[in-house]
Amino acid sequence: MAAGEEDDVEWVVDTIAGFLRGPAWSIPILEFMEHNCEVFDDEEESKLSYTEIYQEYQALVERLLEDYLKEVGINEEKFQEAFSSPLAKTHTSQAILQTVLAAEDFRLFKKMMVQKNIEMQLQAIRIIKERNGVVPECLTEGSDVFSEIEQEEMKILREVLRQSKEEYEIEQERKRTEEVSALPLCVGYGDDKECPDILSWLSQIPSINAISHKHYNPCSAPEP
Repeated sequence: MAAGEEDDVEWVVDTIAGFLRGPAWSIPILEFMEHNCEVFDDEEESKLSYTEIYQEYQALVERLLEDYLKEVGINEEKFQEAFSSPLAKTHTSQAILQTVLAAEDFRLFKKMMVQKNIEMQLQAIRIIKERNGVVPECLTEGSDVFSEIEQEEMKILREVLRQSKEEYEIEQERKRTEEVSALPLCVGYGDDKECPDILSWLSQIPSINAISHKHYNPCSAPEP
């Protein structure tokens, strides 16, 4: 490959990597995962719903990529060339490209969704423990002891988590934009910085506080 072509490939890889790190890609992808991860588990058997969700994910990835490539003037040939280049095969690049690769690999997609489901459940349990000082028995003995009421309460808490996180990310993006405009040398959260603790912003959310004020316990039935 000529030096000029190598430069073109490097530019395309860097440009796409920058897009995949940004909110125009990460926010809709994260929203999709959080909306749909609940049905995924680590069992070998794949359900029909998995296929339907996977097809929706493929369509989302295709639309987001096509819109961006048109915007920056990268045609499909250049994209495929860059995507198959050694630059895109490094460990760092593979990590960045994971959400794209998942659209071509169902096993990777399922692994991603199972991981997100576990992450959401752990966040919910952590919040309950912080609020009540202990993890309720129904959350430690297995999902088979969950009543319908308890399952519904967990769904509500997961939805509050998802919506609140979206609002937080939008607000943080706005603040970062303002900081960069005011202080050119100031940087926001990068890949090497730890994201603020989830409880620090969940405590500011009315819906979460409302649960806390009622001494929320997912093992107990709601008051009549």
